[in-house]
Amino acid sequence: MFNRAFIVMAASFLSCLVIGDSCASTASTFSPKVIVLTAFPPEWHAWSRSKVYNFRHIHVAGLIRPLICSKRSVCVMETGEGEINAAISVASIVNDPWLNVKKTIFIRSGIAGGIDSKGSPLGSVYINDWVVSWAFGHHYLSDKKNLAWAPPACNNYSKNFYMPQDCKNYSQDTLENLVYKISPSLVALAKSAIKNVSLKNDSTAILLDRKFKLGLRPKILVGATITGDDFWIGKEDQDIAEKIVQVYTQGAGEYGDTAMEDLGDVAALSRYGLADHYLSIRGISDIDVPPPGYTQERIWKSGDLYAGSLAELNAVIVTKAIIRTLLKRHAS
Repeated sequence: MFNRAFIVMAASFLSCLVIGDSCASTASTFSPKVIVLTAFPPEWHAWSRSKVYNFRHIHVAGLIRPLICSKRSVCVMETGEGEINAAISVASIVNDPWLNVKKTIFIRSGIAGGIDSKGSPLGSVYINDWVVSWAFGHHYLSDKKNLAWAPPACNNYSKNFYMPQDCKNYSQDTLENLVYKISPSLVALAKSAIKNVSLKNDSTAILLDRKFKLGLRPKILVGATITGDDFWIGKEDQDIAEKIVQVYTQGAGEYGDTAMEDLGDVAALSRYGLADHYLSIRGISDIDVPPPGYTQERIWKSGDLYAGSLAELNAVIVTKAIIRTLLKRHAS
């Protein structure tokens, strides 16, 4: 007959091998205060190079890399690029038996594309107050062979019937994940945290800002991020992005940046009642339209991350300021 106490001790010992901590630390669940979500190696390395996050490494099934954490229970993870990878990775964290994330704040921190607007220079950082779906809807060529878009109908899945109906509030149509309003209290906290933050700048970004006729100093802005897994560039697509944001937020959101993971993040969290635990911080690495003198084809060949390093640096600066405020609030 098996001894129950022995089984518990054996399970705890095996967890030490998996998680890489002492047996004493794995006897109960670990509750991160903050988890920073990064998408791909440049974003990940901007955090992992710091020795601060060598305090604890946690192996979680479904993650690309171990979760790396500091003494203050701030952790960083790499989700992989795109909505699907983001959703799978976030769900893996939420469902891990050794983690308790009921009070964790998740912060997506990385680079994004920005709008062709004087008020949004390269290297600027957006605190996103809305996360909006780019891909869901009808993208097509109009009769004039111009790019066009129309929203889907909201669907009523009650009583097991598929019945299109007029949308009154896209943010309440949680089965289709069209748009999420970020917690106003978290957005307000983020705005308060960055009051005395100074962003970096560099000569390459300034030169490109002049070419684009943008402002010459990065700013911290608030806007909506539109999320999709395909790469696009051009004025027509920017106009569509602006329209999508206006439709899905019912005019409450203003398009600011475009990224690939945020909708997957918040959609996964929403399934577990954690949508209000999410922030999206994005540094502007490129612009919706090609630089003057460049064709779209040239951009596809050479790449469009003109200010990738600066955008990532500034996103980290803003994210760290927010984390400091969150930790102070947690301590009090």
